[in-house]
Amino acid sequence: MRLNAIAAVTGAGNIARMSLSRRKHRNIQNRAFFAAIWLGLLAGPLCVGQRPRISEDRELKELDLGAWDCRDRLEGTAKTPDGLERNRLKNRAVGSSAGPPPKEMDTAAFLRYVGALDAQTQGKRRKDLVPAQKTELENLEQQLVSLTGYLVLAYAGPPESTNCGSTDFHDWHLEVFAQPSDHPPQPGDPTPIICEITPRGQNAIFRDGVRLQSLAAFIRAPDLSHESTRHPARKIRITGYLLWDDDHNGSADVGPTILKVSANKYHNPWRSTAWEIHPVTKIEVLDDLDPAPPAVPSASSGAILAPTASPAPTPEFITLMRPVTIRIPYGETILPRGLRLQVVSRSGQGINVQYMGKTQTIPADAAIRADR
Repeated sequence: MRLNAIAAVTGAGNIARMSLSRRKHRNIQNRAFFAAIWLGLLAGPLCVGQRPRISEDRELKELDLGAWDCRDRLEGTAKTPDGLERNRLKNRAVGSSAGPPPKEMDTAAFLRYVGALDAQTQGKRRKDLVPAQKTELENLEQQLVSLTGYLVLAYAGPPESTNCGSTDFHDWHLEVFAQPSDHPPQPGDPTPIICEITPRGQNAIFRDGVRLQSLAAFIRAPDLSHESTRHPARKIRITGYLLWDDDHNGSADVGPTILKVSANKYHNPWRSTAWEIHPVTKIEVLDDLDPAPPAVPSASSGAILAPTASPAPTPEFITLMRPVTIRIPYGETILPRGLRLQVVSRSGQGINVQYMGKTQTIPADAAIRADR
């Protein structure tokens, strides 16, 4: 009987220990479950944050700067001395016309102009510069320049510290190339010069009648796909301040030729130089501008006049009265209404014109003769 009692007590103890063990195990499982949920909640925003949300904007518009909490913060939300200095330059006033006229240059001249300092500062940041380089940098960044080229690609920039991380108040990135292209930037293409319109300068450019959809051949969408504007890249002149964007001065960003399109859909390298025009102050369309004829000395000026040769035939131009679809090596494109083209010849109901170095035939009823 005593043995039975001892056995009963021992059995009860074992049951109690087993029950306690099960409760501890359940508690551990519960804690692990809730910890996993908590980590998931924390990790979710971090995963989303790896690719910042980009504005849905596909065109310039009038901005209400009074509703922007960053309007008077020229340094944005930068934390480092380099970032503070760079943001102040990006956000400088664009309305003043004082000072010398801007230096005129094409893309090749632009690269030559900044080339000497560029060669000394490859891969460096502002904090790495020696005093002589810093002085040269300060001089260059005070200069207004006018760049002539073709606007192949335009897109809304991502949230940046210069704009206090805003999605709605963003820069516009303009990729300017030496030659027009009938396709978005891809491996093997040369890299562009980057120009940027800031929120503080956007309204003035918008009021000038500038519309990116009518100038750029392609607009980059928020998902980083390329949307054709169904017309060729327009030749434009962009005026603004020189800026050294040392935040993009590494080999992944800078190079003469696009080498690849990464998994995130960005092309790399994506710029010819860390130098850019930022902020842009003015954009002009040059497609319809003819060069001025050379001055001819008069007899009364005392200059000796050479015998005059027979004048060359006057080139004929037409202006499109409606959009016209043409075939190109990569598919089709649409020549926009108002485009001015040089006539090569006429044949029946068609007009043969020069477009991007090739002869294209357009319907005669789609155009009228343009004045020189």
